[in-house]
Formats: sequence, structure tokens, C-alpha cells
Amino acid sequence: MIELQNVSFRYEEKPLLRDLSIRINDGELVTLTGPNGSGKTTLALLLAGILQPQEGEAMIDGIKSSKPKEFEAKRRDVGIVFENPDNQFITTSVERELAFGLENVGIQREEIRKRVEESLKRFSLEDLRFRSPHTLSGGEKQKVAIASILILAPRYLIFDEPTIYLDPPSRRTVLEIVQSLKGTISIIFISQFPSEIIVGDKIYFLTEGILEGPIRKEEILRKNLFKIPFLSFLHVLHEEGIYEETDIPEPDALCDVIETHKKKISYRKTQKNNV
Repeated sequence: MIELQNVSFRYEEKPLLRDLSIRINDGELVTLTGPNGSGKTTLALLLAGILQPQEGEAMIDGIKSSKPKEFEAKRRDVGIVFENPDNQFITTSVERELAFGLENVGIQREEIRKRVEESLKRFSLEDLRFRSPHTLSGGEKQKVAIASILILAPRYLIFDEPTIYLDPPSRRTVLEIVQSLKGTISIIFISQFPSEIIVGDKIYFLTEGILEGPIRKEEILRKNLFKIPFLSFLHVLHEEGIYEETDIPEPDALCDVIETHKKKISYRKTQKNNV
């Protein structure tokens, strides 16, 4: 379990997170969203143990951040995937990238070979093993970044907007990977995309340093809790009866709903004029 208790954090004198508490239990998939600049990445770094709370306490499996030596050892159980995978790459080939972390923690050579082969197969990266990670497509890069973390067998995995620069097919691939991990490790998935937000067992919203949640999926549209433009627009359509579902659609699907509604209005006008 990862837990933040009454955590506050500021940059210089500007408060960013205020008296924030959250708990991620074993095997949970928790999703987090919020406007740009709301502190999502800072929260991710606190959950990963990379940043330390300025007020309050962070805990990983009961070990408190106020005990630096023990906490540093537990921090190795937490992996993090950032929005730009290029910032994570260190080596000159996919194969070496997967092996790098294992070598750093002293895994035996035979075990490294075994894990690398398994990971290449699991993520369909065999044909890319000798390619430089920096030359891959966006989706391929993110697969390598995820694989290089999972090969270390973390208990917790944080995704900090990993799909923000990807095209829709690559986004779906990443989300499929995340969903395939559900129940096997604890996942914190940060995203601005509505269809990704709703996959969580728990959903949280961060704005102006305040964390709201957990929030049920059906509450998102009804209460217009998320001030993200797409969701605000969707809330208006929901209130007007144009979009009546409780699920959050992809933008393309919503366009179809709006087009159908426009045709209905046009038909009604035609019928009225004919009367």
C-alpha cells in the first residue's frame, strides 16, 4: 500500500498541494486527472518517493518517509513511466534498455537474459531489439519504457500521462497493457483523456492543490466534477438530453451523437414546416 497523509507541497512560496491524503491498496487501478498545472506530476513524484513531503507523511508498505534509509529501500518497489519516454532512455538499443535496470540492481547475467527475452516477447519487441529506442515510433517508445520498468518487477507502477503525445491506436495499445496488469500490481494512471480516466477502480480529481475523490464514474457527468473542457461540454449535452449515456465516449463517438441529434432537429423542422 502507498499512502500520503495530510501532505502539502509548495514550489518556492507557491502552494501546489494542500493537506492531501490518498491511499492506493494492493492490486488497485487508480486513475487521476485534473487541469494542467494542478500538481498531478508533483503528486506522482511524491507517490513514487522521488519527492519528499514538506508537510505530512508518505508511506510505502507502512515505511514512512521520515525514516530515510528504510524508505529509500522501499522506493525501489515503485516504478514510474513519464509522458515523454525519450527522457527515460539511457542506452543505444531496446535490448540494452531492458537489461540496464537489472544490471544496476545486481541481477545475475543468466537471469537478465531470461527476463529480457521474456519481456521482448511479452511486448512484441523482438524485431526491434537492436534498434535505438530514440528511433522508434511514439507507441513503440512507450512500450519500451513500460517494459523497462516492469522487467524490474515493481509492486507499484505510476503512469504520468503516458499517452498524451500518442495517436489513438498507440493510446489504445498502452491502455490495453495497463488493463492487462490490473489486479497483478497497484497502478496509478494519470490522464487527461476521458476514456482512460474511467478505467480506474477509483477516480480522483486534482485542482488548485485539492484532491477530490474517490468519485464514482456515474457522478462525473451528473455533477460536472471535472473542469476539463471536453467533460464540461459533455456535461452540457448530458443536461440537455442530447447525450443520455453515463459512460464517457471517445470524441469521435460523441461527434456521431451530435450529428444524429442535428439530423433529428432538421427533420422536426421540416415536419413542422410541412404542417
